[in-house]
Amino acid sequence: MRSSYEYAYAKYLDYHSIQWGYEDQVFDLGYRLYKPDFFIYDNNGNVCRIVEVKSRNKKEIEKALNDLTEIHRKYGIECELVSYEKLRVIYEHLPFTLTGTIEEWINSNETTISKVAFGSLNGHYSMKHREDTKKKIGEHTKKLWETDSYAKQRMLEGLRKSGLSQKGKIKIPREKRVCKNCGDCFTVIKTSSRKFCSQSCAGKNAIKKATEVYVSKREILHVEIRDYTIQWSKLNKEIVLNAKWNKVSTVIAPLLNEIHDLFGVKDLRVISKAVFGKDLGRKELLKFMKSVCNENVC
Repeated sequence: MRSSYEYAYAKYLDYHSIQWGYEDQVFDLGYRLYKPDFFIYDNNGNVCRIVEVKSRNKKEIEKALNDLTEIHRKYGIECELVSYEKLRVIYEHLPFTLTGTIEEWINSNETTISKVAFGSLNGHYSMKHREDTKKKIGEHTKKLWETDSYAKQRMLEGLRKSGLSQKGKIKIPREKRVCKNCGDCFTVIKTSSRKFCSQSCAGKNAIKKATEVYVSKREILHVEIRDYTIQWSKLNKEIVLNAKWNKVSTVIAPLLNEIHDLFGVKDLRVISKAVFGKDLGRKELLKFMKSVCNENVC
């Protein structure tokens, strides 16, 4: 059953009397079987263009573009992807709106949207197949595996996507690894990039790394603040040496403002810790600044 956007594109084609078909062919791309949405035909009945209609899902659009590129490379057919945004542009020149067309699709008898009974409203809810029915299903599936039909190819494709090449057989080899956080063993496919046994261990490792980075940056910041305090004291030697002990806040205020502007640090306790390794207060900071001026400490 076509989606609302596919219905809208089909209406656009019909309005312009363009010959088209829906999902007429299947292409083997090597890595998957692909059935595009629309096939545009010329007057001689030959396919001149393939159009795939997608909504606003970016991942689906990227995937479709890769598939269409492969079709063009392998089969030499022009391909086009029509997204929701392109549909809006197309419908600007039509005598009917995109919104109205989608509503028409919703209310159409051809679609079951909003009309299907789900869960307990479904007539088959909690009902199991009878044994004879299960047997018929099994026999039919067995016959499909013995053929080279399109259905079998789809079944194989589904097994490939799930990591299985045949029932009960693992396609990609597994290997055991040791968690880098807790040391426990866990099993993954060889191509996996997993290094931890669980999200919890991965999270703990991420926190540990973040903490190490934070501590490293903080140490560098403390060294820069201490160096700047020494430089500022030397440049303002006269002010520092003549500073009164009952005017400490006034004297060091310009230094604190400049440190805040340069390093984003405003708390005096952090600045004091950067200079001394621990918070000793503003008087000890001024005493240090005076000693820098008197003894040329670096």
